[in-house]
This record gives sequence, C-alpha cells and structure tokens, in this order.
Amino acid sequence: MTRELLAENVHYSEGFGLNKVIRALEVILPAQDVEVTYLCIGSDLSTGDSFGPLTGTLLKRMGITGVLGSLDDTVHAKNMANRIEQVPGDHFVVAIDATMGRHKELGRISFINGPLRPGAAMKKNLPPVGDVSILFNVAPAGFANFMMLGCASLNTVWQGANLLARSISVVSYRRKKTCTDPVGAISSRA
Repeated sequence: MTRELLAENVHYSEGFGLNKVIRALEVILPAQDVEVTYLCIGSDLSTGDSFGPLTGTLLKRMGITGVLGSLDDTVHAKNMANRIEQVPGDHFVVAIDATMGRHKELGRISFINGPLRPGAAMKKNLPPVGDVSILFNVAPAGFANFMMLGCASLNTVWQGANLLARSISVVSYRRKKTCTDPVGAISSRA
C-alpha cells in the first residue's frame, strides 16, 4: 500500500522541529469549523508502543479536547472497535501511532494522507483508522518486531510525543482563536 506524505517528515531533534510540525499540522487538519478527534493508539505495556498513549496523556493535560487514548485509558487491538464507535461521525479523525521502519527513519514523525493500519508490525489484522495519520518511527523493523518495539528508547518516544503534543496544542489554540476572533486574526496578519 503506497501512502502519500502530506508534509515533510520531521525528526524530533532537528532545529525548528516545533515550527515544522506546526506547519505540517496546519496542512493536514481540516477547516476550522470541523471538529477533530485525536485517536492515540498504543499500549503502555511496551516502550515503543506507548507513543500514542503518551501523546494522548500530554494532550489531555494541555486541555486539548477530542482525545481518545492515554496512558490510563489506552486504545489498543482488543478495544479498538468499541473506541472507534465513540467518535462522532462528523469528526475528522487524526490517527496517531508508533511505527517501525528503516533505521535511517528512526525518530521521524510522518504525516500521511489516509488511515493507518494499527498493529501491522505485529501482524494484527485490524481495520484501518483515521482520515489522516501521524506516525512516529520508534524502532527499526526486523525479524523480531515485538522485541524491538519493547526495547525502543523511552527518551526517543518521550521526545516525539512531547514535540507532537506541543505542536497540536499550538495549532489548536490558533484554530480556536481564529474561530472566536476572526477580525483580530485577520488584522494581526496584516
């Protein structure tokens, strides 16, 4: 399956990474009058797989609404179908998950047009989720994916989740401000 990148992928440690992720989010998110649900997929039982729940926890602590999945309320293979049913049909779904890939892509956040297939690295056959996807490469793929995912660097996962959550927070604030103060937003750009 070929996936179209919607924006340049960003390494969590690169200079101006926050600005780059913010710009990417502004490209992938819909018009401001469309409600967004952030579906943060993963488990707190594996370091690499905790990227989604850790991002969801940070988003909730930042006051972002429309977040499903956190460290204390994970969205994973066993409850995925039930959790997806909780998303209102008119919401735009941003699926957030860890991925495994090439070694040179380790630590990169990718913005994909279309859904992701949760659990694909573990050979799970789950339905695709999301209108767009944000994936963070936490470990190189190989013959022992389960072990590689569990041995992913907690610092890398933390850095990626922190960067993405801060970026979403900035974009959410800008979207809310533009919706509530369109005249001020327009005049401040002039």
